[in-house]
Order: sequence, then structure tokens, then C-alpha cells
Amino acid sequence: MEEDRPRPSLGRPQGWDPVWQRPVPPSIGARLAPVGVFVVALVAYLRTLLPGQAFDDWGEMQSVPHLLGIAHPTGYPTFMLSAHLFELLPFGSVAYRANLFSAVLVALTLATLCWTATRLGVRPAIAAAAALATGAAGTVWAAATVAEVNPLHLFLMALLLDRAVAWADGGRPRDLALCGLITGLALGNHLLTLFVAPFIALFAVWAGRRALLERPKLVLLPILTALLGLTVYAYIPIAARFNPPLAYNHPTTLDSFLFLVTGTQFRAQETDILGANSISTLLSAGPSLVGLVVERGVLLLPLAGIIGIGVLLVRRPSLGLPLVGILIAGADVWANYLELEHYLLVPFLVLGLGAAVAIEAAARVAEDRLPSAAARAAGPLAIAGASAIAILLAVVNLPSADLSANHSGDDYVATMTSQLPQDAAILSFWGASTPLWYAQHILGDRPDVLVIDDTNVVYEPGGTREDRIRAMVCQRPVFILRPGESDLVPTRALFTLDPAFTVTVGIGGPVATTPLPVYRVVAPAGMCP
Repeated sequence: MEEDRPRPSLGRPQGWDPVWQRPVPPSIGARLAPVGVFVVALVAYLRTLLPGQAFDDWGEMQSVPHLLGIAHPTGYPTFMLSAHLFELLPFGSVAYRANLFSAVLVALTLATLCWTATRLGVRPAIAAAAALATGAAGTVWAAATVAEVNPLHLFLMALLLDRAVAWADGGRPRDLALCGLITGLALGNHLLTLFVAPFIALFAVWAGRRALLERPKLVLLPILTALLGLTVYAYIPIAARFNPPLAYNHPTTLDSFLFLVTGTQFRAQETDILGANSISTLLSAGPSLVGLVVERGVLLLPLAGIIGIGVLLVRRPSLGLPLVGILIAGADVWANYLELEHYLLVPFLVLGLGAAVAIEAAARVAEDRLPSAAARAAGPLAIAGASAIAILLAVVNLPSADLSANHSGDDYVATMTSQLPQDAAILSFWGASTPLWYAQHILGDRPDVLVIDDTNVVYEPGGTREDRIRAMVCQRPVFILRPGESDLVPTRALFTLDPAFTVTVGIGGPVATTPLPVYRVVAPAGMCP
């Protein structure tokens, strides 16, 4: 092992010259910086947190964990269990606690990012500023203000990367074991782990190759702990046996279990992730990606992040190359799967780490090459510059990130429960159904109303939507709410649809954005006795 290279002491971490072939001894500042990042980020996220109910997947994740139910594919058992435990906190509504869980997870992610950056030799103040800048990116901030599985995925990936770097630097078997455990639990939370963990595994194997060659049995450690983490999937069949009120697909058989956990239902929405045509799809989506970055006000962060990853490619290619792989894979999944913004969370994490490295490298170059008086100012200027980026991103993204005054989910539920008559049935769609489930199963509102979602029509007996209506329309009031008028064409062919009232719903997002009519379904003459 090489000796430490001497260099002038200008307030920067004492360790290797950029970049950072081995760990920097942790200082008090390095230990306190992640705590400060967590506190600052959490305060900002609490200030902008959605206070109540949400739509779509976000609404589902407010209710299903609390009921120990089963979520849509892939079931997300790690999230179900961890969110359920968090929601036992004795304050606020269940929806608020579910949203708060996201805020805590993203704040922990940023603290972990800060710690990893200091481990790479970035001075604590720069690491903290870069982490907060990452947290102020619109994509990341949006994930922190409302319940979803993606904040847990982001945190687990940050933790996995940190433990892999710790293993590479220290060679401690416990870090290798933790890498396996985190990977298993992460696979129990989101299959996006498959596009991150292999790159980190390659880094861990290469960086620790000498230790693994000397003690080959160490390879079994992460494998065994990963399998231990994967046992979280036992939650799904166990929960299904108890028949919870919200159990997607009721996976009580092996076929239905596999259908759920593999995400078979959504395969048709993929194009060619990491396949032969995926790169061309990614390139064609380039303008859309740039537009998203500009819209979210984070152009400076990716630019600095790319420079920092370039520094790592030169100075520590065993880490730089996997980070490039994670970036490309993340962007490829985003481009080839509906361009869902939250699929860019881990790429933003990588870019945040790269930004910290880039700013630290710039400060070190200035300290080494400028005259003594100017060199002393380089570090403080770098810290000030990193802090300015974080503040600028926070100011730019605050208006769109702030959901603290948004009560659209609660307003939607209030309208539906006040307008629907006794024993009504409402045929809804996913985005608009999840707040109604929360109202019924968590709040106990309007248990007389039958909420029939598209998933019920597909997985429960009754055939088509029109078949379900025909079976009910003569016995109870039936209403229908669809995201588009084209969906109503087959229903109009068989029934009369009378406009009843209007609601504003969320479609593909956690808050209401789109006004839609709710129709009363009237049977044709002669259908009812």
C-alpha cells in the first residue's frame, strides 16, 4: 500500500491527492456534516410536505402499507413493512405520516451522499453543499414531499454505494455483508435495483479482489445476506392469506405471485430497456431529457457532476466506470419506460456525488497552482460556490416543490362522498380510486359506496366494465369516472350517461390537475324489471 502524499495544509482533508485512492481519516467536520445535511433537508421538506391525501400510486402508498395490504406490481414488500412501522408514529394523519416517511428517507439519502463524498476526500463543507444542492433538484425534492416507494429505493442505493466504497477502502467483511443485505432488501423494494447493483458489485469485487483472492469464502457473505434480504418477499403470500382489504391481484397462487413480483402486467409499456434499440431511443429522447433538466432548474448540477465523474474516471476508474454505467442505465430505463421522472433519481444521486468531487478537485488545483495568498482563498471560494448552487436551486425549485397548501386529494374525496347517494357504486380508474380507498379503509368514510377500479374489473369475476354495470344498475345507483371521453364509447353504446357533478383529479401525479365529469349510468328501457 502506497504512502500518503504530503501536500500543503489549506483546510482540505488530509489524505491522498485527487482523487482519493484510499479513505481520508474522518474528522469532526466529516462526522457532523451529514447530520447538518439531514436536519437542513428535513426542515425544507417538512415545510413543503403534502399535508393530506394523494392520487394515483402516491395515494396507494398512503393506505396499503398501513393496512398491511399488497401493492401493485411488484408488490414492494420492503416498503410495505418499513412504511407500516414508520406509520405507527403517534401524530398526524396516516397520509401525513406516509408523506413524512418520504421526507425522512430523502433527507437520509442526502446525509449518506455527504458522508460518501467525505470518504472520497471531499472537504465536509463542500460535501454538505453538494448534497443539499442534490436535494434541491426538482426531481429529488418532488420525491420527498409525498408517499412513494422511490425515496426508499434512492436511500438504499445511496447506502449501497457508501458501503461498497467503505469495503473498497477498508476491506472489512461486515461492509461486504451489508452490501449483500442492502441489495436483497432493495430488490424487495424496487426492481430498478437491477440497473444499479450490478455496477456496484463489479466495483466491490474489483476493488477488493486481493482480499477475495486471499479469502475466497468472503464471496459467500454478500450472497447469503442478499438471500436473507430477499426473504422479505415472503410478506406477499403471508399477507395474501389474511385477505387484507387492499390486495392487488390477490396473489394466493404461485402463478399470481409470480405475475405480481415480476411486473408482467407492465411489460407492454417497456420498449427495449438495455436492448439493441434502447440507445437509439435514449438518443432520440435527449431533447426531452435536456428539457426536463432545464425545467427543473438543475443544469449546473449535471454539468458539475459530469466533470466530477470525469475526474474519477482518470483518478479512480474502478469507481468512475460503474458510476458512468449507473448513469447510462438510469437514463436508458427512463427513456424506454414512459419517461417517468422518478427513474432519474439515482442518476441525480450519482451526479450529486460527481459535483462534490468536481468542486473539491477544482479547489485542490487552485490551491496547488495559485500563489500562496490566492491559494488560501480557493477552499472558501469553492465552499461558497457550492453553497450558492444549493441556494439557487432551492430558490428556483421551491414554488413547484411546495405542496404544503395543496388539499386537492382531500377536496376530491369530500366532493365524492358528499355527492354520491347511499349504496352507490363508482366505476373509477387507478389515479382517482386510491384516495377513495384511503377514505374508506383508513378514515372509515362511506363504507356503503362500492369503489370498482380497473384492477377489480380485470382480476375479479364479472368480465368487462359494461358487464359489471349491467349486473348492478338495476339494484343500486351506478356512476362512472374516466380519464378520457374515448373510454366511455362502449359504455355509451349500452347505457345513458347523465352528467352528475365534476371533480378535479390527479392523473399520473399526486395532486389534482384535471377536472373530469362524473356520470350517472342509466339503464335503457326494458333492462330493469
